[in-house]
Amino acid sequence: MAAGRRGPVLDGELLEHVRAGSHQAHQVVPYLDRDDRGDPALGRPRQRLVCRRGRVRLRVRNVRLRFRYSLGSDVTSKFFTPHPDPPRLRFAVDVTACWRPRVGMVTVATELTRALVTQGDADSYTLLCSRERPESLRDLKCDALLAPYRHELALKLRWLPAVEASLDSDAILYPYWPSPPRRSSSAPPAAVFVYDLAFKLRPAEVPWQQRLYFGTILEPALRQAAVVLTISERTRIDLLDWYHVPGLDEKTSVVPLGVSASAPAGPLPDGITPGFILAVGTVEPRKNYPRLLAAYRRLRGGVLAPPLVIAGRPGWAYGDTINKIRSEPGVRYLGHVDEATLSALYESAAVLAFPSLYEGFGLPLLEAMAHGLPSVVSTAGALPELAGDAALLVDPEDVTAIEVGLEKALTDRTLRDRLGAAGRERARQFTWQRTASLTRDALHRIARKTPARTL
Repeated sequence: MAAGRRGPVLDGELLEHVRAGSHQAHQVVPYLDRDDRGDPALGRPRQRLVCRRGRVRLRVRNVRLRFRYSLGSDVTSKFFTPHPDPPRLRFAVDVTACWRPRVGMVTVATELTRALVTQGDADSYTLLCSRERPESLRDLKCDALLAPYRHELALKLRWLPAVEASLDSDAILYPYWPSPPRRSSSAPPAAVFVYDLAFKLRPAEVPWQQRLYFGTILEPALRQAAVVLTISERTRIDLLDWYHVPGLDEKTSVVPLGVSASAPAGPLPDGITPGFILAVGTVEPRKNYPRLLAAYRRLRGGVLAPPLVIAGRPGWAYGDTINKIRSEPGVRYLGHVDEATLSALYESAAVLAFPSLYEGFGLPLLEAMAHGLPSVVSTAGALPELAGDAALLVDPEDVTAIEVGLEKALTDRTLRDRLGAAGRERARQFTWQRTASLTRDALHRIARKTPARTL
């Protein structure tokens, strides 16, 4: 205890700890980067659902405690001298879907959130989670608000709008699903990611639930968003073609995705040896597996007969396709694989086959390029934009074109070497740090820049 004081004073870290617990209207999970050695009389931040009155009552209690335990002669300089640093901006990030397996958009939301929080800038982040903090984000030094359930419709229509209205944040980021269709006038400005327009462009290959969901909530989200972020120029063009929202062009920016540092490669699954054709992606109509199987069947009829290994969880309308995959000679279906196994597959494959009918970006292609794996990909969606000259492009609806592309990639050593080197070079341009930097710039542009908070 310092001389001249009648009681302990909240130090800087503990003061932030009390602030974190006092200004939230919902459950708060604070993080301290040291042991909490505060005076027991001060209590810990409340970590339960509280009403608005409870929030005010707690704030007054903290103010009273501060005066009670801080009656020294330097009380004025300790608590009321303006801090020379500018106020930190506070951002909220919706990660309510990140409890799911890390595939597709969950991977994007997880990696982007991690990059934002760990880049070491002066901003602070609060994660909006469903029931508990996602395991992949538990080590991050930031607060989290926990919803009492995981039901996505309830989160969108009830919990998130209520949380938005009470958030003391300068902006909120929606990196997975669009923002709620109805938002309070007191909600922070929103940045909304849009991945693709498959539900508009390829409706027969998208579940009716997704067509209904996105058809209902996307346009209101676009109208209310302060900024819209697309993951490719192709998606931005598609968005502007389908939605004629006033000002949409001006507030839409492209934020390309990144590729994660490769997990240490584990062992290959039993029975698989290097030199196979690799396909990565959810088993669903849009991934075009029936045509890939037909092209592979033709390859096996010739002199080439490397195994075809498919890694991807079952999606929707997969029953007949999975049956064909499992019964096709030379094909090995692995289902969903962990990151170490996926790294081993990329390292050991001879070529990636990715003849998707539509992609808003194409993470499997980017991951393959990062491993120097030659790739045969479709001309649909954003894949040509991502590939540049580092992949072999084929018509995804032409079985013969897919077959010829695979044969070239397997037999032309010069082409393989060129694609592998070009892929590695191109993949270096796509990092999660760059994605986070562009996203943070967008958040700063729309931040309402509230004045410095005081207890």
